[in-house]
Amino acid sequence: MKSKQIGEQVIQQLYKILDKLEQRIAKLEKVLESHAKCIGEMREEKNEIFNTTKPKLLVEPSQKKVGAREWFG
Repeated sequence: MKSKQIGEQVIQQLYKILDKLEQRIAKLEKVLESHAKCIGEMREEKNEIFNTTKPKLLVEPSQKKVGAREWFG
């Protein structure tokens, strides 16, 4: 009985850790997206100055966000 409770506590702690990691990753994704937007705007300005074409994105950012519980639950 105690081992089952301990196992459940460990699982709950792991979910909390995964949730915190998910939040940090989401925050980093937002920062990265913001930086990419700024870089894109700077490139557009540079291209306007030098009359060149706008560079294309090689990879589109993912739209779907998946939580820790969906991955492991």
